[in-house]
Amino acid sequence: MALPPPALRRRTLLQRAAAVVLGAPAAARAQAGPATNTLVPWRPARPPRLEATDLQTEQRRTLADFAGQALIVNFWATWCAPCRVELPSLNAAVDRLAPRGLRLLAVNHGEMPERARRFLNEVPIHGTVLLDRSLSQLRAWGASGLPASFVLDAKGRPRHMAFGEIDWLAAPVLAVLESAVAA
Repeated sequence: MALPPPALRRRTLLQRAAAVVLGAPAAARAQAGPATNTLVPWRPARPPRLEATDLQTEQRRTLADFAGQALIVNFWATWCAPCRVELPSLNAAVDRLAPRGLRLLAVNHGEMPERARRFLNEVPIHGTVLLDRSLSQLRAWGASGLPASFVLDAKGRPRHMAFGEIDWLAAPVLAVLESAVAA
């Protein structure tokens, strides 16, 4: 098995070090692994609680508001370069599977609404944008860095997760999303 390129090895080591220093839960650190184009299995008994403000309506939203739909819950921030890089493929994957019931909940990590809106004028997100001004949701979901993504099937069951940027149009990732929509 070939080693990943040096830049990827450095990035992986930095991600793991950051997870340890920032106090990510042991399970999250173990799952972080090297950056790849795959989602890894995620099997808590139920998803963590999610409560954040809808950027569009300014209403509090929870996972219950999206019951019956397969979801990608993606944590991001305007200052996060990997978040910006992965958004085009994330949007394309959501667009491809939206007719079959896939929704994107893009949870902004701690920023003011005006800043998020300016970013979205440049880089649109094809989903519901939620604001977590409390900075509590990312850690509640077991992540310590951005982007962090979690896939739930239409029955609300946790399926897969990814820490770091991924290519949402990669065949293994699309296969995972297909299975979440079909469940």
